Amino acid sequence: MLAFALVLLLGAAAAWIAAGGAPVRAQAYLKLAAVLYAALAISEAAKLAPAAVTDIVATLGSACLWLAAFSAFRRVPNSLIAFLVLLIATLAGIGAAATDWRALAAAPQVLCAIFTFAVARPGLMKRPSLYLALASLSMLAAAAAGLAPGTAARAGLLLFAAAGVVGVGLGSNFLVENHGTRRPGRTVSRSR
Repeated sequence: MLAFALVLLLGAAAAWIAAGGAPVRAQAYLKLAAVLYAALAISEAAKLAPAAVTDIVATLGSACLWLAAFSAFRRVPNSLIAFLVLLIATLAGIGAAATDWRALAAAPQVLCAIFTFAVARPGLMKRPSLYLALASLSMLAAAAAGLAPGTAARAGLLLFAAAGVVGVGLGSNFLVENHGTRRPGRTVSRSR
C-alpha cells in the first residue's frame, strides 16, 4: 500500500506544479486539492486514521477539483456558492468519518465528478477538456472504490484519486497554454 500512497503523493505534487500554469482564479482550488490529496497519501503511508482521512479528504478534494475546473474552464464561481459547496463537502466528509457511513462521503464525490464532466463536455474534442473528462471519470471511480471493502479497493481509490487530481491540473494548465496566456517564469528573448 505504501507504493500506492507514493503514487498519490507524486500525483498531488504534479498537480501543485501544474497549478502554476492554470488561470489565477483556479490556482487556489487546485493547490488546496493537491495539499488535501498529499495529506491522504501521508495518512495512508503512516497508517494514521486512513479511513477517516479518506472520507474527509476525498469529499473536500473532489469539491475543490470541481471548483478548480469550473474556474479554469468557465468563470469564477460566486463566492457564496463556492463557500456552500466546500461547507457541504466538509460536513459530509466529517459526518461520514464520524458515523462510518461511506455513502455520505460518496454522494458529494459523485456529484462533483458529474459536474466536472459537465464542465468538460462542451469542448470534449480538445485536449484540455479531454483531460478534464478523464479526470472526472477517475473521480467517479475513486468514489466507487471508496465504497468497496478490501485492500484492492483501497489501492484503486489512491490511484484513481491521483489520476483525478493530475487530470484537472493538466487540463487547467493546457487551457492556459492553448489560449496563449503568458505563463509565469523567465521569458526568453531572441537576440539578433
